[in-house]
Amino acid sequence: MAAYKFKLQKLLDYKIKIEEDKKNKLGSALKRLENEKRRMIKLKKEFNEMEDLYRQKTSQGMSVNELKILANYIDYYKRGIKEQKVRIKMAEEYVTVCREELINATREKEMIEKLREKDYSKYLYEEQKKEEKLIDDLVSFKGSNKS
Repeated sequence: MAAYKFKLQKLLDYKIKIEEDKKNKLGSALKRLENEKRRMIKLKKEFNEMEDLYRQKTSQGMSVNELKILANYIDYYKRGIKEQKVRIKMAEEYVTVCREELINATREKEMIEKLREKDYSKYLYEEQKKEEKLIDDLVSFKGSNKS
């Protein structure tokens, strides 16, 4: 029996590599999204701490200059939170794009794998036919030698 060789093996190998690249890309995109979410949590925590400090200082009484400084810090954190929301949204969209690319790459790879399976089944069928023909030839040859 001759060794089986798939004609499109290089294409299949390429599709497998592409799928792996897309998996890695999705993994890094998910990691980036998690980092952005962690930054948001940190910003919100710092914002809440600053608001608590502002409330404490205003109830105790403070100078206008200190009040202005604390108000500027609060505005800074508010802007930071808005920017971070945009970053999170962009990271989520990127994750969605990466996920779709991975799904497409997986479909393409599976399509080539199905072709390989069909080709291998055809190969096995042809090999079985050759073997049956060889057996029939052997049987008919032995039968002709006896007579």
